[in-house]
Amino acid sequence: MASKASVQSGSSSHFWDRFSEFATFARLAPNEPGFAALLGLHGLVAAVVVVKLVPPCGPVWSVGAELARGFRWLGLAPVRIRNQPVSRRTQLLWLVAIPGTLALLHLLLATQLVTAFPVIDPAEDAANDAREILGTKYGLYSALTYAFFGSALVEEIAFRNVVLLVQRWRPHATLLIAIIATASTALFAVSHLNYGTANVVSGFVGGAVYVGLALYTRSLWPAIMTHFIYNTVIMVGWVAM
Repeated sequence: MASKASVQSGSSSHFWDRFSEFATFARLAPNEPGFAALLGLHGLVAAVVVVKLVPPCGPVWSVGAELARGFRWLGLAPVRIRNQPVSRRTQLLWLVAIPGTLALLHLLLATQLVTAFPVIDPAEDAANDAREILGTKYGLYSALTYAFFGSALVEEIAFRNVVLLVQRWRPHATLLIAIIATASTALFAVSHLNYGTANVVSGFVGGAVYVGLALYTRSLWPAIMTHFIYNTVIMVGWVAM
């Protein structure tokens, strides 16, 4: 029979093995949502504590202000039209109605692209199958989780936020912004190369729409919601098959 100390040691070791996965807690969400949420909460608390311990950098300082600044630099700021705040109704328009419409149009185009450029390469077919399995492994929950956290949120921050940073840095440098936006869109399309020509073309069109939304609204949220709705319809279709 194992001693009490050895059992406690084993439990402690198991906990720290699990806790060591903190940096990638989001990938636990599909099959262990409770533990993922707990790790995320611990991370938030730790971040707040660290921020609180840092000496104030100016006359007005608070955790809320620091978090707001961080979200803004990630591109997750409220919608602004012509760099001016807008009403809640307008916010909803850019976060729900317009993204839904654009996502539907993109889906219609994607359907035509799949017909025009069918996947015939075995490697591309295998990549598409692997992505479908990953996104639907745990049913509707994992489809929604992957569509938002694993795709829309991460990809918009990775590919579109740099464009917003350049726009904020040099708001009147139209040519520079256009070059960065085009490069970002091209890189986004190339990132879909493993999934076939239809995915590359669809990625380029989607990337152009997302970067346009980001630049016009000075926020990633409309692009994130458009991307999320587009992916959700596809992945829910996978689950239903």
